[in-house]
Amino acid sequence: MPYVPAVVSTGFRALSAVAPPLAVRLAARTFWRLGPPASVRPADRAVHERARRGAVAVDGERVVTYRWGSPDAPAVLLVHGWRSRASGFAPLVTALEEAGLAVVAFDGLGHGGSTGRRMSALDQMAAIRAVHDAEGPFAAVVGHSLGALAAGLALADGLPTGRFVSVAAMTGFDAVAASFLRLAGMPDRLHERFCDHVERTFPGGERDVRARIDLLAHPVPPRVATLFVQDDDDRMSSPAGAPLLHAAVPGSDLVTTRGLGHNRVLDDPAVVAAVVAHVTASRPAAVRR
Repeated sequence: MPYVPAVVSTGFRALSAVAPPLAVRLAARTFWRLGPPASVRPADRAVHERARRGAVAVDGERVVTYRWGSPDAPAVLLVHGWRSRASGFAPLVTALEEAGLAVVAFDGLGHGGSTGRRMSALDQMAAIRAVHDAEGPFAAVVGHSLGALAAGLALADGLPTGRFVSVAAMTGFDAVAASFLRLAGMPDRLHERFCDHVERTFPGGERDVRARIDLLAHPVPPRVATLFVQDDDDRMSSPAGAPLLHAAVPGSDLVTTRGLGHNRVLDDPAVVAAVVAHVTASRPAAVRR
């Protein structure tokens, strides 16, 4: 999700009142603006530097891949979200290695060391398929934020794996749009107009994206043992979506946290432990009531 400074959200709020069509058009431009790639955090650098690097082609762009652990070990694919990068999973990478697993991750289009000027859920799905073909198969997939949405849709589309962890996932196109509009300071009454505009002008000429990017309409298959993780204080991904995603996947598990927000949830030792426990479990996860 693009970062929207307070002064910009104030401007959008005012413009929405006097010129809604212009506000929608300008908001759509801001929605796709990636900004400079996130840098590797100092705490993540050691893990980042020791990865074995590769690359795959996605829509004419170069997507950088990273691999850790023994080549002979079962591999787990990690999929990051908007304005992040593979190195943001560093605590989880270390924990999965210690559990005897190999780890594969990649920088999404326009993120980290990869080329590109945009990244949608459909772009992340294309990257997931390309990385799977080059580095798979994967015993499990873990996604965060937009990466969890894209990974879930890829699983619904047939990507093979046995286990899935979704951390702070949006439920779909409308949820992503609603989160952006809230951060941009735009009123709910412009939601439909904004969604229609983004769908009509979607990069690459993609069609029916509003229906396609919907993890409730296209849920993770029940054959995939699934864990949903959601923090109650997440301002980016609405906590209200997690129970809906959980209900859409029979037999899935739901873990909720408090006080970690959208990004720090990935660094929390208890969350990392829960993810590793789910990925390494020998039987489907039990549903918490």
